[in-house]
Amino acid sequence: MARTRKPGQGELDPPPEDGYPSAWDVPQFKEMRVQMRAMALLLVIRPSLRKELTKLKQELHRIADSVDCFYELVGDRHWVFHGSLNLERLVTALESGSADEVEKNLIEQYQDSEQMRFALMGAKAVPELRPYAAMLDAAWRDCQEGRYYATVLTLLPILDGFVATVGDNRRGLHALDDHELVVWDSIVSHHKGLAATQKSFRKSFNTLNEEPLHELYRNGILHGNFTNFDNVIVASKAWNRLFTLMDWRQALIESAKPKAVEPTIRESLTKIADTRERQRQLEEFQPRASSVSVDGEEAVMGEPVVQAVVALLEAWQAGNYGKLADYLHETMKKPSRGAYIGQVRGRFSDTALEGFAIDAVEMRGSGCGHVKTTLTVAGKQHHSEFRVLHVDAAGHVLPEADERASWQTIQTSSDAIVGREWPPVEWPPVEWPPVE
Repeated sequence: MARTRKPGQGELDPPPEDGYPSAWDVPQFKEMRVQMRAMALLLVIRPSLRKELTKLKQELHRIADSVDCFYELVGDRHWVFHGSLNLERLVTALESGSADEVEKNLIEQYQDSEQMRFALMGAKAVPELRPYAAMLDAAWRDCQEGRYYATVLTLLPILDGFVATVGDNRRGLHALDDHELVVWDSIVSHHKGLAATQKSFRKSFNTLNEEPLHELYRNGILHGNFTNFDNVIVASKAWNRLFTLMDWRQALIESAKPKAVEPTIRESLTKIADTRERQRQLEEFQPRASSVSVDGEEAVMGEPVVQAVVALLEAWQAGNYGKLADYLHETMKKPSRGAYIGQVRGRFSDTALEGFAIDAVEMRGSGCGHVKTTLTVAGKQHHSEFRVLHVDAAGHVLPEADERASWQTIQTSSDAIVGREWPPVEWPPVEWPPVE
């Protein structure tokens, strides 16, 4: 029996067919406005937040107003605001109130080697654009060397091919209706944005035109109706359309995701209280250290972080890689349990642990401990220091008293453990015992 699919966010809150009237109507900006109002209520009990809230409000207005100003000035020239633009540079041009200045700034951004280097890296990381990597490089090379004809004629087929592989429509950009480019929660879906460019992009021409062209007339260019489009404006508009479509693709993905479950008031209050308690424990924590030679074995072994390291070493010594895996902290998502145990076996099985001794422990933070050991490998003793974190199932570091977390080392292979020493802390570190 097929599993019922939850409706995506874009289905629950569809955008207007003609696009959002203003940036302030885009859901992410509406949500941020609501959050600002909620934060304003906190000023009653936390007046110290006023300065931070004022800065956040100013930044929100700067972005949203810049989007609307952008479309007011150059929307009719079929430029689209997208996430790869350098907003700092663009704002200066927008403040001039001149459409020519804004267009000049956009062209300069698409001519900027460093900015385009990163933009193209992002483009070639998109799965649907990877097959076009060589063509994108060629288009950029032609653009740098002033061969704008070649840039435009290379990018136009890429736009169609890219759009055809996004989703299941199997239709190029030229085959989409305006409303199909209006997507949930994206600034490219402004009513003067991506959808508004389709009329000119798809426009048909039947006569030859030798006048200079400054529009991205896809049909007219590819069908040979225009002969004079060898200029930086048309080439820049082709780049603009490509990066805009990347934002459109990402918005399609986000709109298909089910809406996240909103926490209840009780859950929110519990989370706030939990955060405050965690902060209190972190603030009250005092670093401590003990060594077997000075404080005795009982003092050192009484630390939970030491007990975790002992359990790890015993599992390693016994070849129990399933248990050993429980004490390793990975920053990347782990594969299935069986596959991960196989990876751990591969990292440790070639290094037989013949013996070990616990020498000292340093609690450098409420959720961070360093355990100093002497490990015997291949008949030789090695001073080896473990850095161990107190982490929960989501990988968050929690205070040592929090029962939702366990101690795990960030050193996840024998090579990262044997002979490893960490830089000492500012307070007096525990000295190593001499190797016999």
